[in-house]
Amino acid sequence: MDSFADLSEKSIVIILALAFLLAVAVLVLAFVAYLYKRQQRLLRRQEMIYRDIARRRRIKASDKAEVFERDNYTCQICGISRDLMDSYCEGLGDYLLLEADHIQSVAQGGSGDDIDNLQCLCWRCNRKKGGSKTNEEVMDMIDYGIDYLDTED
Repeated sequence: MDSFADLSEKSIVIILALAFLLAVAVLVLAFVAYLYKRQQRLLRRQEMIYRDIARRRRIKASDKAEVFERDNYTCQICGISRDLMDSYCEGLGDYLLLEADHIQSVAQGGSGDDIDNLQCLCWRCNRKKGGSKTNEEVMDMIDYGIDYLDTED
């Protein structure tokens, strides 16, 4: 008994159409799987880039402490310092928000790990400097700091 010969021409067309649709479905699924894997690779690569950037820009706590000591807890742009704040009121210098800043930003080619590329800045000067200005440009912009204090009594 030859089962294929017993099928009508209409049945054969239906079977061929179903086989074609199955083949198309398999190709679509393979293409979707390829796109998914490609997207996952791109996401992993982007995550690695973000981690690398974060690692380069993060300043170690020991380096910050060394920079603050080296710069005597004094902002290298406006000149405000812990000692100055303490001279007005004992303990006030502890509330001065000092930050370690890259002199030449990592984005502009500065070294992220070199302690000689770090400086002590107050939070105001660091925000004004951002990642694109130099210390001299910020000095020209500010209207605060040690030069503006009335020290004559």
